[in-house]
This record gives sequence, C-alpha cells and structure tokens, in this order.
Amino acid sequence: MLFVSCFLSYPLDLLAQDFQFTQFYAAPLNLSPAFAGAMETTRIGINYRKQWPGLGYDFTASGIYYDNFVDETNVGFGFSASQFSESLLKIKSTDIAGYLSYKLILNNESFLRFGGQLGLVNRSLTLQEMVFGDQIDLLNRTVNSSTIDLLPGEDSKWYPDLSFGALFQAPDFWFGLSSSHVSRPNIGFLEDGIGNELPIKWDIHGGYVKNLDRRMFKSGEVRKVFSVSFNYKRQGTFQQIEVIPQIQVENFIGGLGFRNITRFNELPDQNSINAVLGFSLMSGITMAYSYDYMLNKFSNPAHVSHEVSIYFTDLRRKKFMQTILPCPTSNGRRY
Repeated sequence: MLFVSCFLSYPLDLLAQDFQFTQFYAAPLNLSPAFAGAMETTRIGINYRKQWPGLGYDFTASGIYYDNFVDETNVGFGFSASQFSESLLKIKSTDIAGYLSYKLILNNESFLRFGGQLGLVNRSLTLQEMVFGDQIDLLNRTVNSSTIDLLPGEDSKWYPDLSFGALFQAPDFWFGLSSSHVSRPNIGFLEDGIGNELPIKWDIHGGYVKNLDRRMFKSGEVRKVFSVSFNYKRQGTFQQIEVIPQIQVENFIGGLGFRNITRFNELPDQNSINAVLGFSLMSGITMAYSYDYMLNKFSNPAHVSHEVSIYFTDLRRKKFMQTILPCPTSNGRRY
C-alpha cells in the first residue's frame, strides 16, 4: 500500500505536466515554436524516450517533426506529431501541430525570431483497467464489476492548444523564451472539468558553442567543438533546470548533464545525472543516445530513463553553410 500511495502521489501528478526530453535541444519545436526554420534548411527529426522501464509502470514518449525556411519571406514553418503514454492508468496523449515563425534581421550576424504554434490534442484513458475501492470485497476475496464512484462520461477528448516563443541568435550563442498552453485547455474527463486546466508552461533556454581548435593531420582536419545548453521551465507546482555540456571530436559527441526538479509542495526534489553519447556525420545525420540516472535517496535501479534522437539537416543549401544557429552538434560549423 505504501508503494501504491507514493506512486500515485508523484507520477500521476506528472500527467498534468508536459513530458520532457533530456535532449531538449534535439526536439526544437517542442522547446519553442520560434525554432521553426531556425536552421534555415530542411530538417527532419525523431525523438523517443522510455522513462523508468524497470519500475513496471513506465512512461513513453515519441515524436517526429519537420521544419523548413523560405528565404524570400524570412518565414519558417514546421509540423510535428507526438504521443505520450503511461502504463498505470493507460492514459495516452496524441497531438499534431503546425508552426510558423518570422526572422527579424538585427545585423549581419544577429537575428530575432518570433513563432507560434497551433495544435490539436487527443487525450484518452482505458476505464476497463481501473479498479476502485468499493469494487473490492475483502471478505469474499472478489472484485465486483460495478462501482458507485463518479466515472467520466467519455474516455477520449480533443482540445486545441496554443504556444508562442521568441529566439535571439548570435554567431556563438542563442537565447529564447516561450510559453505553452496559453489557452489553458481542460484536460479532465469529468463533465464539470473543474480544476483540470493544463497549467501554462514558461521556458527560458539558451546555448553556447565554441570551436576549440582545428589541427591538420594526415587524415585531414580534426574538429573539436565545445557546447553547453540549458533549459529552465516552470509549470504549475513544478520548476526544472537542466544543463548539458557536450564536446564533439570529429564525428563523435559526448556529454554529461544535470537536472533538478523542484516541486512547490512537500515532495522532495528530484535530481538526476544525464549522460549523452552520439555521432554527427557530414552527410547531415545526427544520432544520440542519453541515459538518465536519478540521485534521490529512495532511487533504485528502476529509476532510469533511455532516450534516442535522430535528425537530418540538408547541408547542401548555401545559407546553411554560414553561421546560423549555435547548436550542440555542429559538424565543425557553428549553426
């Protein structure tokens, strides 16, 4: 009973919050709609995360996105589709979204982008898997088929979702702000819907990229690039800060980051170390794997997370070869 109580008091509270990716910089449209077209080339990406698979009741998120840029109008656009599910109550969220951004040129090397997102979300749960207290007959050791508890009138609902963001770009760094769910959609299944509004999520994020050196060997030019990305967000009773320094040598990428989640209630903070390993090819393909390990006192080997990101950027476009957007994986360029 203690395990069930603790599990219900923590992960189910997370269902009212946005799912997160450790490699947040590799899920740019999820981070802010201002990133739509920010690479100023064609970009296609996939993200997948499995959280706490050894616990028995885990969380899974996956998504795919596409974005591009129209040089003549300084307009970026994109599309995404994603799904989040948890295995305890079989709650699933599926969303599709469109993005639009505009680039304001400040000077030859600095830009300011503004973006917006309009999404459509479906949230569902499987009521057949739920068992309430009044259904359990301890004397006869049976489970009744009916309950007097108030049940939702439907097990699936659709709602629209709005987000906005702004992004500043310079040759070696970027800095952005975003707000998600500004319409406060009702995500509950009960008819009154009181207290089920999704909290607005506020994000502050940024990054810095530095080419360490370029040395010529017989095999060619060796690239060494250091980068660091950070993301702070606050939503409802939660706030989170994460920092991920990385280094790239030739095509190989490695990093070690830290995350802290603070809840403004009696629950303890959650801290984790996040290791990232991947590669970035000159063909434009980048792939990375990350492993999260919780540092909390009551953590166990089940409290780990696995995440994979794969994305492709078209390096053939001339504008992309210039300094556009600092990014943790730069293929020897600061983009």
